[in-house]
Formats: sequence, structure tokens, C-alpha cells
Amino acid sequence: MRISRKIEIDYGHTLPNSFSFCNQLHGHRGVVVATVEGNLINREGDGEEGMVMDFKFLKEIMLEQIHDKLDHGFAVWKDDHEDLDFIMKRNSRILITSEPPTAECLARWAFNQICDRLPEGVSLHQLRWYETPNNWADADVSDAAL
Repeated sequence: MRISRKIEIDYGHTLPNSFSFCNQLHGHRGVVVATVEGNLINREGDGEEGMVMDFKFLKEIMLEQIHDKLDHGFAVWKDDHEDLDFIMKRNSRILITSEPPTAECLARWAFNQICDRLPEGVSLHQLRWYETPNNWADADVSDAAL
């Protein structure tokens, strides 16, 4: 069985090598959807009986590991020295990425942030990172940094 939970996040980034407007410092209202899978809990009398896991607990993990680390912050590539120096002076919430902070990179980062924090028997099936309502990237275990 699979369940999904959505959170929203406001963040900025820049893609210095891009040929589009993405090479500008800019922001997004991102949406992150985590889909987990596992067997239904069948412990009689358990508060999570009949669930893969409680949505509340999945939300808490996502908020702590994704939202609270990047919301109203800035994702900047470690090799983008000019923007990194500027952002380090201006922001207290910074995610320094090992590659350009594309939707794909951020989806993989977010996947790795929560995959090991799930309860026993529950695994992260997919993490979808919406950069805009019409553009998103999906990460799964094959994309995770091992």
C-alpha cells in the first residue's frame, strides 16, 4: 500500500550556467510530495491500525528534514562562488548543493533527507519536487545518493 503527503516550501535558487531566466537569483513556491509504501499495520488496538503510517508523522518528518532546512532559504551550488559569497552574507538559511540546484537535484536531496527517517517497514517510494505547478522532478531509490 502507498500513501502520499504534500508540503509547500518557499525557496530561492539560481542556475548560473542556464541559458534561460533561471540564471537570475529568483524564488519559487515549491510543493514536495512524498510517497511511502509498506504493509498496513495490523496490531489490534494500535492507533495506526489499518495505516501504512500516520500522515501526521510523515508530515513531521517532511517539515523537519525539508521545510525547516530550506523554507525561506536559498539553494546555491558550491561551485557558484560569486552567488555563494553573496548569499552567505545575506541569508541564514542556506542549502549548499554539490551540483546546480535544479528541481532534479533538490528532489534527490529531499529524498535523501527523509528516506532513512521512516519507521521500520515503511520505505520511501518516490519524492516529487514541484518547482512550479507545471514543472516537477521525481526521485526514487535509484536516484538516491548511496
